[in-house]
Amino acid sequence: MLSAETLAALLPTKTLEQSLFVFDEISSTNTFSLELAKNYAPQGTVVLADRQTAGRGRLQRPWFSPPAANIYGSLIFSFNDSFHALGWIPLMAGVAIAQAIEDATKISITLKWPNDILINERKVGGILCESFKKNSAETSVIIGFGLNINLSKSSFPKDLEQMATSLQIHALHPLDRYQLIQGIVSAIENGWEALNTQGPRACQLAYMGRCCTLGQKIVAQFPDGSTLEGTAKSIGDQGQLQMVPSPSEPRGQSARIVEVHAGDIRHIKKKPNR
Repeated sequence: MLSAETLAALLPTKTLEQSLFVFDEISSTNTFSLELAKNYAPQGTVVLADRQTAGRGRLQRPWFSPPAANIYGSLIFSFNDSFHALGWIPLMAGVAIAQAIEDATKISITLKWPNDILINERKVGGILCESFKKNSAETSVIIGFGLNINLSKSSFPKDLEQMATSLQIHALHPLDRYQLIQGIVSAIENGWEALNTQGPRACQLAYMGRCCTLGQKIVAQFPDGSTLEGTAKSIGDQGQLQMVPSPSEPRGQSARIVEVHAGDIRHIKKKPNR
């Protein structure tokens, strides 16, 4: 189980205030953080759990959350009306977490737009950002993340074993979760500061360099359920995915570029040559 005392000694404080909550078990670190932020939570509050009983990803999908093996966490931040980079928050978090993992493990990490953390096209983690208007001048945002750390191939349920992976599988040995948490929290704090002081440019090039969605044939599913097939081309100024529709698509006749601000992206795998 994670030790609050050990984490308190390891985690950076930097210029942000910091409160730390560590649970052996919780429904969801994001759910707890949202309730905490609605009352009062210092900037940079960290919530960690050894196990989640109702962990969730984007689109309310359940998140596989076994105990004593992975990292489940949320950080609480706030911003005022002068902040114009909301769409970049999950992308910044992806860059920060990917860099922290690589620094600790030397395992190459890529990012699937908008919030998946991958190793060789298999999902090793995910990011869930949620925000709400706290008052007329302030918005709170929760940066939640889940990472598969010390799981063997046989640990995954059947429906995940072909699409998920863990750091242990690629490192060939168990990893120190404390070291990873320390690096991830520090990297997200640095990324948050840069996003606030320098704007999206601070992470745009780094994100595009890691984003394995770019250049891929994809299917985008929009919040209304409609889909669009095409090629992912770039990331826009607001963090949106820019795609070129396939010529066979109705929108391919009228729009050279379609911007995806919210939705689910599926990479279309190339069929192997026979």
